[in-house]
Order: sequence, then C-alpha cells, then structure tokens
Amino acid sequence: MDFIKCFPFNKSMRLSKLLKSTFFTLYFWLFISITEASLFAQEQQLYIENIEKINSDENQESKTLLNKDIYNLQFATLKEIEDLNKIADKILIVSPSMKMSDRKSLPIEEFIASPKKELVMTDYAVLESMIINYQTDDDKNGQYNQIIEPTWKLRFKDDTVISFQTGFNSFNLSKKRSIYNTPLQFGIGKKLGSVNLNLRAGIDIYDRLATTANIEVNASIPVLNGVTLFGFFEQRPYKSNVNTLENQIKIRRFGPNIYWQIDPNTALFSLYRWGDYNDGNTDQQSFSRLERKFGQFAIAANLFTWFYEREATPNTYFSPRDFLVYTGELSWQGDIFNFLNCRLAISSGEQRVDAIFSPASSYQAKCVVKVSPNIEADLGYAFSNVRKSDTGDSSKNETISGQLRMKF
Repeated sequence: MDFIKCFPFNKSMRLSKLLKSTFFTLYFWLFISITEASLFAQEQQLYIENIEKINSDENQESKTLLNKDIYNLQFATLKEIEDLNKIADKILIVSPSMKMSDRKSLPIEEFIASPKKELVMTDYAVLESMIINYQTDDDKNGQYNQIIEPTWKLRFKDDTVISFQTGFNSFNLSKKRSIYNTPLQFGIGKKLGSVNLNLRAGIDIYDRLATTANIEVNASIPVLNGVTLFGFFEQRPYKSNVNTLENQIKIRRFGPNIYWQIDPNTALFSLYRWGDYNDGNTDQQSFSRLERKFGQFAIAANLFTWFYEREATPNTYFSPRDFLVYTGELSWQGDIFNFLNCRLAISSGEQRVDAIFSPASSYQAKCVVKVSPNIEADLGYAFSNVRKSDTGDSSKNETISGQLRMKF
C-alpha cells in the first residue's frame, strides 16, 4: 500500500474537510450505482430470456456463449502490507451486459486475474506463459531489498495449469550481513464446477539460514451477479527484512476477500486476515477500497486497519496494537501511444499508530509497453511515507517494480 509524502500537520483541518467530502461523495455514488446495477440485472435477465427463444441454427453459437461461465476469476498472493494497494494491469469481465466500452484496468485488479480465454488444444500440454517479476524497496534508512522471480506456466488439455517459480532475492540492512534467498515453488490450478482452486507449495533456500517450507491455497467462486467471494490461506516465513529472517519468524494467515463490480464504473473490494506467528503473537488486518471511474480518471477511498495482540521482541517486526490508515486517491490512466499505456496516481490521508495521528500520502506512476502481440512489459515507481510493515519507520520509502510477460 503506497501513500505520498507528508503534508505539514497545520494543514490537517483542510485535509480532514477534503477527505470527509471525498468519502461522502463516493458513498453517494455507491447508492446511485446500486440502483443502476439493479436495472442492469433486470435488463440482462430479459435479454437472456429473449435469446433462449431463438431456435435457428445460425444463432446456436450465441446461445452457447450466453451459457458459458465467464466468472473465471483468481487472485494473486498478498505478500506484504504495502502490496495491498498496488495496481495491476488486467481487465475484469463480470457479465456481457456490464461490459465497459473503455477497457482499462481497475486499480484493485492486482488481487484478481483476468479470465482465461478458451482454447482448442490438440497437444496434451503446452507452455502457456512466462512472467518475470522484479522489485526493489529502499527506505533510505539502510534497508534495501531486491526481488527477481520468474514463473513458468504449463496448461494441460483438461485446462489444469501447472506453474513453477524460482528466483534470486537479496535482503540488505545496514550493519548486518546480507541474506540471499532462492525460492522453489510448484503450483497447480484447476476449475471445479464454478470454483477456481489454486494450490502452491515449495521451499525457500538461504545462503546462511536453514531452508524453510511454504504453502498457499486460494479459491474463488461467483456468488451473485457481479459479486465474487475468495478464500485465502498461507503458511510461510516472514520475508520482510534481515531481522525477520534471522529471527526465523514464520506466519500462518487466512481469511476471505470479496469483490463487487457494482456497475461498469464502480467497484468495491474488501478483505480480512487473521494471522498466527510462531513466536505466539497474533494479528488482524482489514482493507477496503471503493473506486469510481470517470473515463480515464478515477477517484477512490481506501481504509486499512491492523491490530496485534502484543508487541513483538525489539528488532524483529513492526507489531502495532493500533494501526489505521485512510486515504483518498485520484488517478489517471490512458494511452500515450498505441503501444504505451500509463497510469498516474496520488493519495492523501492520515495514519494512526497507538492513538497518534500523522499525515499519510503517496504518489506512483506505472507504464505498460506492448512489445508484440505476445510480449509486454511494465515499469513502475512509487513513493510513500506510510509506516513500513516490518520496521514501523515512517520514512521516504521508494519502490521500483517491473514485470515482463510472454505468451507462447
């Protein structure tokens, strides 16, 4: 989750009024959008009933398409608290009658992957894609982490997807020896009826620490028109920095997500997480985001809460008894050229730690380059002053991220 640099505290009254106005406006649009969504649903039902009356052979293909399940949604791993508000460049399709004319990605879609196109396969299995993720985090206080992780996906004739991920990661902290990590993880994805199920498991190998295991399970199912429910479970080492790795902190975390495409331009995302640490500590997290699009522009309201049962041992990890962040966000996304799409966003609000408030803000930029029909790459930059999830420091946090995607 990214927020821009601090504003002077003597402007808090002006900022508070701005935020109240933003939240009031968003929820007013939510009320209007619910009414519009109801009308969309009625129109869609009438449309389907009319189509079912068509019996000619030339319209048989259209009837078949209407009966296909297009809610083939999945969600990606939530690595750290900062990742909760990052933006993916994928397109969510909820139903044909709600299809947007402006097919730009919604900011929350990092948690949801695009529906897979149905392919007629003649081979038993094919190499579907390769994705290389890159990220560097620098808090300007001596902590610097670098992540490079490629993933290969193999699709079988029965639509089962097998994945393999590895990489080379480094964790650096001033006055500490660096730690180098190589993850090895295998995954399997399968659709069982209307449920999308994904299982990933593997090990983390370190240059000077013991090897650790990890497992992750997630599932998604459409429950109502435009509403998708997700379930998530993971058990893994807390790979935040040198301190969390040296202290061998491990975490078990689970909880639900919900995504509601209220209308073509309005979406609500919410999640809850309960975590259990191997040092006996527990935590609870929640995150909600309401977004409204206006052509190439969008506004959003974000709310994040985090509570620990007790404070952790010093120099291990940030464990606030009371942590809250709320922001309003303004963003723009559009094509610079026909092969280059960019997104700019700024957010501003407040963060509270143990009943003490301070400004919370961020700005970010991200561009996607389409090299060819099967190759695209993106590069992003983000700056935030929000307290980091591993140290609790409120510094000038900079993140550079990139991804290379190749389809075969």
